[in-house]
Order: sequence, then C-alpha cells, then structure tokens
Amino acid sequence: MVITMDLYELKNICKEMAALGAATIVQGNAPSKDMVSQREAYRLFKEMRVRRWVEQGLVTPQRNSASPNSKRFYSLVELQSCNSAEMLKPIINRG
Repeated sequence: MVITMDLYELKNICKEMAALGAATIVQGNAPSKDMVSQREAYRLFKEMRVRRWVEQGLVTPQRNSASPNSKRFYSLVELQSCNSAEMLKPIINRG
C-alpha cells in the first residue's frame, strides 16, 4: 500500500510528533507538569472527544484522593497522542 501526502501534511505530522516527543520528555522529568484537570482537558481537546477517548480506553483519568468528588486529571501526553492519532487516521486510511 502506497501512502501519498502533500508536503504540507507531512510538515504538520512532523511538527505534531516533535511536540509529542517534547511532552513525553516533560512527563518523564516532571510528571506533575504533565497532568491537566478535566476542565482544562475539555477546553484543549473538546469534551466529547475526551469522553470518547475515555470510553475507548485510550485515556485514563486519575484522581488525587479517594474521594468520589475529587478532581479528575488527565495526562497531557495521552491526550496529545490521541489527538495526533485522530488527525493521522484519515491521511493513512485514505484511498
């Protein structure tokens, strides 16, 4: 199977992967900086998309305490990975 894409698409893919690599380094060096609140995740990636990723098991929310009402936090690397995968899927499955 041959995948053809414009130079613009390839440039954007490289840019996304570089950003994802940088976020992964931040996650390894300072794990607390990798976490964003549920509200922030919804703002950055849209609520329905984040909910769908959670339902599909692609993203796992975490809580800081055992209380059922405590804030949910998401890994920014996981969210960016899902976002990049969704953007690449139509390009790769084209044809």
